[in-house]
Amino acid sequence: MDNPWKSVREDFTYLFIHWFDIVIFLLDNSIFGLRFNNSKEPKGGSDELDLSYWANWKSILFQLWCFFNTIPSMLLYPIREMQSEEEESRDPSPIYAENYKDEKWFYINGVMTNKHWLDENCKRLEHRFQRGVTGVLNSSYGIIWDTAETIVSRSFDDETIPVRWASWNIFKALKDENIKKVRLVAHSEGCVIANLVIKKLYWELSYSEKDEYDESLLKKLEVYTFANISREFINPKGLIKCIEHYANEEDLISKMGVLTEVENPRFHGKIFVNKNARGHLFNRYFSLNPDDYVCYTRPDECMISECEKGENAHKPTFLFINHSKI
Repeated sequence: MDNPWKSVREDFTYLFIHWFDIVIFLLDNSIFGLRFNNSKEPKGGSDELDLSYWANWKSILFQLWCFFNTIPSMLLYPIREMQSEEEESRDPSPIYAENYKDEKWFYINGVMTNKHWLDENCKRLEHRFQRGVTGVLNSSYGIIWDTAETIVSRSFDDETIPVRWASWNIFKALKDENIKKVRLVAHSEGCVIANLVIKKLYWELSYSEKDEYDESLLKKLEVYTFANISREFINPKGLIKCIEHYANEEDLISKMGVLTEVENPRFHGKIFVNKNARGHLFNRYFSLNPDDYVCYTRPDECMISECEKGENAHKPTFLFINHSKI
């Protein structure tokens, strides 16, 4: 219930004090991260900074264009949002769409991501877990405006277009009797969106006219985040079966978010950290190997879902899905 503008001030103060971390962040996720080695098969999602792929060149040039046009982007932001398609998304790949028909997967991208990189992120998840993934596009306007948008969203709970689109489609999946499990994966700013989606879903399910649906449908949902920059992450009444957060220890965004909230009782879920790992881009820097992560010890009030109890409480549930097929 704090003044949200106080939170915004704290964020900008943090960034000002940690200017060197910002320099490292920009270098890791741009110049120092560039390569020409086809690090992943295209079907498994290309490395965002691998210049062996022409589409990555176009995405990088787009980000540079946005950077040098930050002021016009800020001024035109409301107009561009008005023109955005309500359901701007990426459909599951046909080769995976028929697998595990009783499951529905969604992915929400983070900062500096356009349609191409959203597609590559989803391809990586599909190749790793053998499930079709629906991508929810969180449009990029360049690193400066994306950062400002993230700070405002996490302080003011701003309901952007991706929040509404993701909420509606996940709601449809939850009430579909043929779907037994819904998994939501989010990265970076997408984690802020995911937190707002959870709140909106809980409100909608609790409010539904004539009690046609109830909040217990959230028991079908599992949520997994990477580089979560949210101030809080609520599991209402512990209904969500599993929430897990993955972070690179030296990633600036993780430091501002999940790694600062380890003791926060309003930040629910397990936290797994890749020690000494740095970098922020999802495909380039985040491992999907469970052996690379260690589990942080958290207060009991932060651990309220089913997967946080029993002998597997300290294991990364998400990364063991289809682990034998790696």
